[in-house]
Amino acid sequence: MSEDREKLKQLLLSEEIAEIEALRKLLEDQQQFSQKVSEVLDRATDITIKNNPKFQKKFSKIDSKAYVRAIKANKQTFIDALLPIIGPMIRQSVTNAIRRFVADVNRAMELGLSAKALKWRWQSLTTGVPFAELVFNNTIEYQVQQIFLIDNETGLLIEYAGQEGALLQDKDAMSAMLTAIQDFVKDSIDNESGGLSAAELGDKLLWLIAGNKANLAIVVKGAPTNRLRDTLTDACENIHIEFSDDLVNQETWNNNPELKLQLEQILLTKTQSDDQDSDKTINWWPWLLIIIGLFGWYFWSNYRDQKNQQQLLEQLNQTPGFVLQSLIKDGDQYIATGLKDPSADLSHISNQIQIKSTPFISLEDEMIAARAKEYLAMDGIHIHAENGVVTLSGTKSKPTDSSEKFDNLVLLPGIKSGNNQLTQQQSIEEKLAEFLDNNPTPANLKITAAQNTIAVTGQTMSSLSVPFLELLNQHFDQVNTDSLEIFETENLKKQISQSRLPMVNPDRINDEQKLILQTVVQAFNLLMTENQQLKLKILPRSDCQGTIEESNKNINSRGELVLQALLDSGLQPDDVLSEIVYCDQTQNEVNPDLLGVWFEVKE
Repeated sequence: MSEDREKLKQLLLSEEIAEIEALRKLLEDQQQFSQKVSEVLDRATDITIKNNPKFQKKFSKIDSKAYVRAIKANKQTFIDALLPIIGPMIRQSVTNAIRRFVADVNRAMELGLSAKALKWRWQSLTTGVPFAELVFNNTIEYQVQQIFLIDNETGLLIEYAGQEGALLQDKDAMSAMLTAIQDFVKDSIDNESGGLSAAELGDKLLWLIAGNKANLAIVVKGAPTNRLRDTLTDACENIHIEFSDDLVNQETWNNNPELKLQLEQILLTKTQSDDQDSDKTINWWPWLLIIIGLFGWYFWSNYRDQKNQQQLLEQLNQTPGFVLQSLIKDGDQYIATGLKDPSADLSHISNQIQIKSTPFISLEDEMIAARAKEYLAMDGIHIHAENGVVTLSGTKSKPTDSSEKFDNLVLLPGIKSGNNQLTQQQSIEEKLAEFLDNNPTPANLKITAAQNTIAVTGQTMSSLSVPFLELLNQHFDQVNTDSLEIFETENLKKQISQSRLPMVNPDRINDEQKLILQTVVQAFNLLMTENQQLKLKILPRSDCQGTIEESNKNINSRGELVLQALLDSGLQPDDVLSEIVYCDQTQNEVNPDLLGVWFEVKE
């Protein structure tokens, strides 16, 4: 069967198989394959560059590493080649910067205090026109403020020169808008006229100068002449000659310092000529204004110093316990001499004043009060002095705090008598004792006072402790209940009913079983503080293994043993109930979970 299929394949596909074999040999033979590819490579490259711009950029991409290697290999050659170009560029840039600086200084001096400048400022105030606008209109004939170099085909911005802060919107958006307007004029108005050549933008003119590869859009303020347009046209032609390759290379757009410098050179400004003879004479107005300003500054400084000195005099004269004798200015400071009471407070006096004083005893009411306060040295009290009578008001913490010192107040200078209106301040321990006398402490609670804080510790029921704690918080500011445990009635009952005392051995109680009993007793005692009528029921059980008599005996032993343990823990016989369920038949299976004692709370 396979031989027939091979014969049929040879009959039907012999030519195709031969061609495929020839192609396979061609691909495997590198020499023949390279020869075939070289025959079409040149034409294929031309077609790809024409139809695929991205490939054109990659094909024409410059290898920067090759330039770096060449420069490292022969640095001096590159230096010698660049020096004739960079030197004139630097000198021209520095010269232009110095020329603009000198022009700005001269212009600032001319427009500072001259009569013409004052006149223009007055016009600005009266008419509302900005001063800079008036100066421009009266001194500048025209000024080229912004220049856009825009690609003819794409409408993208190639380079920009001018003040970017004066743009109405982004410079790229401006170039796109100008291109769209020009295309609109060409398509809808006159396609053969060459497009838009000029337009008005408010108080500015927009000139469009067409070029072979790029257009110049120039924003001019003022009244430009035809000579300026000729100059700008020549500049556009020179740009196309000197930067013909850069105009079509998008990688250099907006990143060509030489082209930007060329555009900045045509940001021209022409000032108005002024040949009036009056400008050649000496302008006395600035000098007169300077002299007036100096006199004004001198008188103002004297007035400010006198006012400052008067304020310092008032400050010193109004200070209790200080009698000013003289105030002399010494440079930037003042020296004040006078009499000073030892208790006088001079902390509010200005740092400009240096005090030189002689001690004395002042009999002013303020100083008498300050002297008494310093002597008593008691916080929280108010001292008032009037005509030699000192009155104390406020609270004192201890009875002996002020009694002896108050009796000796009359020995101080200026004090004739005293009026003691101080009230006794209770300590926190005294306040707590008085509170507990009127409000009994709930069972199991301990109340202590230390460092202005009331500490509540112990275990108690919610129904008993919550009202007591609310009342305690009303009488004291700081109540600490971090060590207090508060229980709910139902939670404790549930805890007791879920407690199980496992007792495999009915004759003794081990340490672990004692801990369980202790927990049950503590919970039941807490419940008893709330309700004395409660009963603790014990429920001994057995799994009824062995004989019935032996099982029931074990049940009785467990009940009696647990009952005695509860009584030993402090419970009264009336507080405990016992409910025994005896075995009436034996069980075949051993169940340790039934060997023990359970508990319930009954009312």
